[in-house]
Amino acid sequence: MISLIAKSFLFVLRLLPDFVLSALARCLFSRSWSQFEAASKEPKTTQVKRLMLLLQRAKDTSFGREHDFAKIQSLSDYQAKVPIRRYEDFEPYIQRMVSGEENVLCPDKISFFARSSGTTGEPKYIPINDVYLMEFRKPRRVWMRQVMQHFPGLIRGKVLGVHSPKIEGNTPGGVPYGSITVAMSGMRSQEELPKDTFGMEAVPRSVFLVDDFDAKYYLLLRFATQEDVTLAATINPSTLVLIAQKLQQFAPRLVTDLRNGTLDNWDNIPDSIATELRQKLKSHPRNAQKIETAIRENRLILPTEIWPNLVGLFCWKGGNAPFYLKQLDQYFPGKRRMDFGYLASEGGMSLVLDPEGADGVVAVTGHIIEFIPEEIAEINPKDAIPLLSHELEVGQRYRVIITGAHGLYRYDINDVVECVGYYNKTARIEFVHKGGNMLSVTGEKVGDSHVTRALSAVAESCSFGMRGFCVAIRYSTPPRYVFGIEPESEQNEEDEIRRVLNACDEQLQKFNIEYAAKRQSQRLAAPQLALLQSGAFERERARRIKLGAPENHVKPRLLYSNLDSLEALGVQEWWE
Repeated sequence: MISLIAKSFLFVLRLLPDFVLSALARCLFSRSWSQFEAASKEPKTTQVKRLMLLLQRAKDTSFGREHDFAKIQSLSDYQAKVPIRRYEDFEPYIQRMVSGEENVLCPDKISFFARSSGTTGEPKYIPINDVYLMEFRKPRRVWMRQVMQHFPGLIRGKVLGVHSPKIEGNTPGGVPYGSITVAMSGMRSQEELPKDTFGMEAVPRSVFLVDDFDAKYYLLLRFATQEDVTLAATINPSTLVLIAQKLQQFAPRLVTDLRNGTLDNWDNIPDSIATELRQKLKSHPRNAQKIETAIRENRLILPTEIWPNLVGLFCWKGGNAPFYLKQLDQYFPGKRRMDFGYLASEGGMSLVLDPEGADGVVAVTGHIIEFIPEEIAEINPKDAIPLLSHELEVGQRYRVIITGAHGLYRYDINDVVECVGYYNKTARIEFVHKGGNMLSVTGEKVGDSHVTRALSAVAESCSFGMRGFCVAIRYSTPPRYVFGIEPESEQNEEDEIRRVLNACDEQLQKFNIEYAAKRQSQRLAAPQLALLQSGAFERERARRIKLGAPENHVKPRLLYSNLDSLEALGVQEWWE
């Protein structure tokens, strides 16, 4: 009954003009917006009030007693009594919680652990409880309001998204763990996937339980191309690029299946999933004809042609995203892109208010967020004097420290952001790169942002198509950088490849003056170029997902301190 009512309500909404839909969204989220506006004008007051509430609630936990939470009366008290910590410092407490002990870091029952398996380093377990979820979601309502201001038409069709709906396992204490998105959906057992109450998801959630990589992405496109998709949303823009590339690869199969309302191959699809999916297959002769025409004319199949009512894209736009955003232009020409905001399993740190840029306002109505200047953080963050969101300097970069209801107090999330402006009295920040995520053998400190800007410039200046890139170090005498590039074309002239290699070196020198100095002083030898085998980055993505990395959290890895890791991607040719 609830589903029927929801679908009837959605049917009525779809009949309304855009300006009415935007106005309804403003009414629906008016309270959240008013609270955000007030908080952005008094960010310190808002943050300290929230901090005192958290400390009062947690004063009788093991951690609270150890750090005298009951005696803390101010922000300065808190900063004096509670040192900044990394995950490894919290790990002994978290292991006790994983084993089933209660009241360790937070007073609330732990219902889930967000596990960062397969991304960087050893798996991390982030405690999730209902209070933390409320804290996380509160600022997101403001983001949802803004989405409807800029993309009201999304409601007239379906959303193409990529999910990680798999519970990976249970802790010794019996608590499930997996991707943070599972916790956000309220799912607590694998038998009960979150329901698509409004019928707005283009792809059934069970598709993402299929382990075979190609089978999963064929199913995704098979269902999406039978629907009127009005919004495509994936956390990483590289996933949108992958979907568009898979559309080209699977085109002949899609023509037949869309025309007949069938699925040509049920291999690698578990029977329990196949039974559900068979009932949801539909034919779409018009899209079959569009794809067939593009094949016959030997041209790119544009997702925007298959989904003419697509209003926009949602994905991350900061960090190393610009390289993939540029690739999106050829597949989704003219479509605006809006950032999700700076989010992680450990918390939601920013609120994006419009599709312009990659920055967002610090989410002061959620967690408590402190900032340490990047230069100091690289030396000794524990000795730094932290700042709040009203104290940041435009143009400067900072390491992020978070306190939340999950029980992570003054947690160094190891991310670097840049202050790009202000909204009222609250800083607007943009994610730059992971803190300490650098290659540096002679003091050059090459980070993700340097590599992204340099290789993006190479692709543009040399008109050289790249499916992906990465950088590693060869520990020769002297050491040298190795640029790993997967070209779009397998036919490349020698002169062109040498021009690309030279441009890689020149552009990295341009964007990192320390690298330039080390090259000029010959402390770094001339770099090498490794042309990677076709599909190298796609196979690496599939490998990481198979190891347990959440489907929608896999970020392209740019920096390899070990050359063996780059070679494992599959090198076709070496150039120097």
